[in-house]
This record gives sequence, structure tokens and C-alpha cells, in this order.
Amino acid sequence: MIRFWFKLFYAVEFVGVGVFMPYIAMYFIRKDLTSSEVGYLLALTPFAGFIVQPVWGVISDKLNVTRLLVTIGCWATSVLVLAFTVTDRFEYLVLVVVLMSILRAPIHPNVAALALAHLEERGKQDEYGKFRLWGSIGFVVATIFAGGLLFEDNLTLTIYIYAGTMLVLGAISFQLPDRHISTEVQWKDGLRLLVDHRELRVFLLGIICVGLTLGITNQYLVVYMNELDASAWMIGATVAVSALPEIPIMSYAETFIRKWGLRLTYVVGIIALPIRWLCNMLVTDPNIALPVQALHGVAIGSLLCVGVIYIDNLLPRSWRASGQALYVSSLHGLGPSIGLFLAGLLMSSGSTRSLWALCLGVGIIGCYIVNNAMSVGSESIPEVVN
Repeated sequence: MIRFWFKLFYAVEFVGVGVFMPYIAMYFIRKDLTSSEVGYLLALTPFAGFIVQPVWGVISDKLNVTRLLVTIGCWATSVLVLAFTVTDRFEYLVLVVVLMSILRAPIHPNVAALALAHLEERGKQDEYGKFRLWGSIGFVVATIFAGGLLFEDNLTLTIYIYAGTMLVLGAISFQLPDRHISTEVQWKDGLRLLVDHRELRVFLLGIICVGLTLGITNQYLVVYMNELDASAWMIGATVAVSALPEIPIMSYAETFIRKWGLRLTYVVGIIALPIRWLCNMLVTDPNIALPVQALHGVAIGSLLCVGVIYIDNLLPRSWRASGQALYVSSLHGLGPSIGLFLAGLLMSSGSTRSLWALCLGVGIIGCYIVNNAMSVGSESIPEVVN
């Protein structure tokens, strides 16, 4: 029954993400904000998360409050996101974005820590993908309906749906098993994780580069398809198609890892991203652009499943939540915040073409760094924990 609650949590979480995240840039644009103001708001979200996620991770590990942080984060977010509907003033939106980002930050890494701890007790840590794939299913279902129902003239509805999903997640969190660390952990040890682990430092540097590209596409894919004069249903379908490959990849992640190892499985997955950025630069027909976005799901399946297992193997179990927080803050925090800040400047040209050129260059660099980091670490890190 516990496995059911983890699957339900991920499914509901990404229903909310699928309805809310792809449309937030367009939501801000329709508030008549300038391109630079939109870029600033979008960059603030991951940057605030980057600052506080490692802190939340250390608090979780030190005080044994992993599940409590999930509950608080869900319910606080469900309230704060509603503030988007009551103001169009830029300075107020900045305040809301920062507060929501800080309080939402502990949700995903702490749920991952709970799931990995539960699976490790049963010797099935490499089955994490079978939990996480339900998030992809929820995302696909949500985006299929969101495009046609919400994009044309009712983007505010996305705010209410997201608030509702976060409220439900807070209730579901009570059904998840908490984790308890049996050994005493010290604050200073948590703060030294990056200092003492060279492989982790180099790996996260590459992930920041990859995250830079993901931050841009997560917010500007809808804008890109709108530039190509795609219909509302096609925009929704494009976002859904970008997530579809995640489902089989996460479902069979255990098989891929056992056959090819963590490094090869991971690197092959993320190499799909530079190919996608190149195609986005060249493609001007929405009918061709739609299937190209499936490359996104190939990479995300690796990033959100194989990467989570890799980080869990890399660090001591007592710092499980901190490790996941560092990974998430690099992938969804610092990287995207830099990318979205640059995107806000580049979009002054009025076209997303320059964004994909930036993503292509930085994405290639990120893949190269990640591969080198995992090659060095593979000599001392087990491929999977049985």
C-alpha cells in the first residue's frame, strides 16, 4: 500500500506541474509585463530554490523532519500561488515568487529521499523509476488537456488547479513513511559535502549547464510553438509529447542500469538534449517541431531517475536528503535561474531562435562535463545498490 501512496503523490504532483509550469511564462506575458520583467520573475523561481534547497536538505537530515517539510511545503505553496491572481504589479509578483519558491523547495528532494529510504529497506533501490514514472504519466495526461482547455483565454485556471493539487499532496504526504537517521549527523559535515567530494562538484557543474537549458525550454517551449502559429491543441500535445518517452525509460530504468551501468545509461539519455536544441533552431513547421520534442522525455527520464540513483550511491545514507537537494538545486535551481535570466535578455530580439543556440552550446559543454565526472567516479561508486 505504501508503494501506491508514493505513486499517487508523484502522479498528483506532476498533474499540477503539467498544468502550471509550461504556461507560467505566457501567464506573466499576458499581464503586460516587459520581456525583461518576465525573464526576471522566471529566473527568480529556480534561483531562490537553489539558495534554500541545500539548507532544507541539511535541516531534514539533521532534525529528522523529512516528511514534515514535504507537508509544510505543499500546503504553503497551495496558498501562496493564489496570490498571482490578485496582483499585476511587478514588485508584488517578485515577493510572491520568492516566498513560494523558498517554501516549495523542500518538496521534491525530500519525497525522493523518503522513496529511496523505503526502497533501500527492501533491497530495491534501483526500482525508484517505477515510482517516478507515475509523475510522467500525470504530466502527460495534464498537458494533453491543458493546451486546448486553458491556453486560449483562461490561463488563470491553471493557478487554481495547481493550488488544488498542492493541497491534495499535503494530505497524501501523511500516508508516506517517514525516515529516521540512526547515526548522529553534524551541521558542519553537511556543509562540507561539496568540499570533500570532487566527483560531486564536477558532476554538479555539468548538471548546472544542463539545467540552464532545461530552464529555458520549460518556460519558452509554449512561446516557441506560438511563434510557429501552432494551434492550442497542438501546443498542449507538444508539451505532452515531450514527456511521453519518460514513461518507458523510467519503467525499464532498472533493466538499463543493470545492463549498461549508471554512467552509460545517464549520458546517452542527456545527449538527446543538444540534438533537440539544434532541431529547434532549424525547424519552422509546427508539425515537425511536435515530434522533435520527444527527445526531451528521453533526457528527463535519465535526469530524474538515473541521476537520482547515482547521487544516492555517491553520498552517505545519513545525507540522503542533502544529496538530493544539491542535485535538484543544480538541475532545477542555479542552472535554470541563469538560463532564464539570459533568456529574458535574448528575447528582446523577439524570437526564440537565439535561445536554442545558447542551449545548444551550453548543453554540449554540460554533457561533456557530466561524462567526465561519472567516468572518474565510476571506479569507486557502485553501479547500483542491490
